[in-house]
Amino acid sequence: MAAEDSDDDFLIEFLPIKKKGIHPRMFIVHDVTGMATPFMRLGAYMPNEMWAIGDKYFGSAGGFPMIEDMADHYISLIRGVQPHGPYVISGYSMGGLVALVMADKLKKAGEIITHLIIFDTIFIPLRERQSLKASDWTARAIDRISKNFPEIGEKWKTKLSTEIRKNLDAMWELDPPHYDGPTTLVVPKDRIWYRSGHASDFDTGADDLNGWEHRMSNLAMKVAPGRHDTMFTPAHVKGLAAVLKEIFAEFPTLEVCYSRNLSSRPPVLTKSLPS
Repeated sequence: MAAEDSDDDFLIEFLPIKKKGIHPRMFIVHDVTGMATPFMRLGAYMPNEMWAIGDKYFGSAGGFPMIEDMADHYISLIRGVQPHGPYVISGYSMGGLVALVMADKLKKAGEIITHLIIFDTIFIPLRERQSLKASDWTARAIDRISKNFPEIGEKWKTKLSTEIRKNLDAMWELDPPHYDGPTTLVVPKDRIWYRSGHASDFDTGADDLNGWEHRMSNLAMKVAPGRHDTMFTPAHVKGLAAVLKEIFAEFPTLEVCYSRNLSSRPPVLTKSLPS
């Protein structure tokens, strides 16, 4: 809000939420708004080192033409902090799709992905993605953001509209890969945001796994407080952190991780990421 009347590039692309936390590290990818700052609240409740990724092209029509391009760049960011796995990668909403592509690319490159965490990310079938291209999700998203933050100015609305439209175009073109690595889908207790039709033009049905059961073979689900759009707000972030702690507590030891991936480099990984 303080930057409303400024043209300065104040956004931090790779935001260190907690640089002196315990390991394993957690990397989290922005949602369709492109902003990493909503994740900062997690730092007060999580003991782990955490880094959030935002879109460096925020508010610009240019940038990453495809999710795969975004994933490649974000992989280069996390490698700058942690050259090799095991990795814990996560993403919120659309960011869950980016995180999935990142995890898939790293896994195929021989890296260990300890866990993939997706925060209420929906799998949208190809038929639905094609039809959604003609719908105006951008306007709906801006309306919802305006209700949550009534003080937002016109300049920010314009930037958000540009960012959301760009990211939605990339999202509709992505056919998410099949993935067999350990994954947890974190869904909000109040799921009416997607189910009511106010957020989408399609019915996600009664499926608790947001449609991912046919794309992910090693998928668990946990429930966090709030709605899709309020999971990271002050009212619910402490409860969300408690869910994340449960997920981290269930991680296998590094020795088990290495035994599941014979192409890993245990001596290097053990030194760079102690348990």
